[in-house]
Amino acid sequence: MSFHYGRTTDLQRIVDAYGGPTEVFADSGAFSAATLGTTIRLADYAAWLKDWQGVLTTAATLDVIGDPDATQRNTLALEDMGLRVLPVFHTGSPWSRLEKLCARYPYVALGGMVPYTRMYGEVMRWLVRCFRIGAEHGTVFHGFGQTNVTAMAALPFYSVDSSTWSLGARFGSLRLWDEGSARIRQIYVGRPGEARKLAPLLRGHGVDPDDVSRPGFALKAGKPPEQFRREDVLLRGTPAVAFHRLGRWLQRRHDVAPPPGWTSRGTCLFLADTTVSNFIPAAYAIAADLRKDTP
Repeated sequence: MSFHYGRTTDLQRIVDAYGGPTEVFADSGAFSAATLGTTIRLADYAAWLKDWQGVLTTAATLDVIGDPDATQRNTLALEDMGLRVLPVFHTGSPWSRLEKLCARYPYVALGGMVPYTRMYGEVMRWLVRCFRIGAEHGTVFHGFGQTNVTAMAALPFYSVDSSTWSLGARFGSLRLWDEGSARIRQIYVGRPGEARKLAPLLRGHGVDPDDVSRPGFALKAGKPPEQFRREDVLLRGTPAVAFHRLGRWLQRRHDVAPPPGWTSRGTCLFLADTTVSNFIPAAYAIAADLRKDTP
């Protein structure tokens, strides 16, 4: 949950929608704020973290993009307020900074990779060096904005977050987890040929291929309100199920021991989104999918 986007959100409502053990990762949203030309006050972020301490599992520091000294000052200030936060190391910062962070902290967040999403080779070389330094100190990592399954499969992150799961609702597509090929597949609704091709995968996610084949699927025009709501929830909830399954696969693959103070084994994949309302159908859909596994 990003403070920048969700500062007025009732986090308890999302947790209650899921109805089971949950983990909530708090991020300041500094990158989004900087992109939009706004700033986040340290005091406001600290107050929000304290308000939701009973719900939050993990919280990242208030990082300042391109200024590791300011980021460190914010981390120390939040710690002085009695808050446990993850320090953040960004692309472009000196490696000596990461050495010092890993010498002090067992769990560090890695950020600044999103602008380089298409430069996979360079990002991987940077990440590999981060992991080598972390291994020397026994430090585990969180990866901000990790959407590349190949990278997540190759490197034993303790945790990652991704907002890719929610993009389909904007463009009329579903994302599905294909464990056989260890990849996320995408299908556009209203295209019968695509639905037939991935029919077994759709059914495995609880989706009727005939439904998503119909023109106008999940569009409001000309439909009874109940039908539109059902289709809209399916469009938003199914990708959440897919990424949750990916997260469980990563956890089995890496089985990263938790750092001191945490309990879950990694890799933990957190669903991130700027549209906070997407979390409710996501929570319902994941809970329903998990009930299928319950005897």
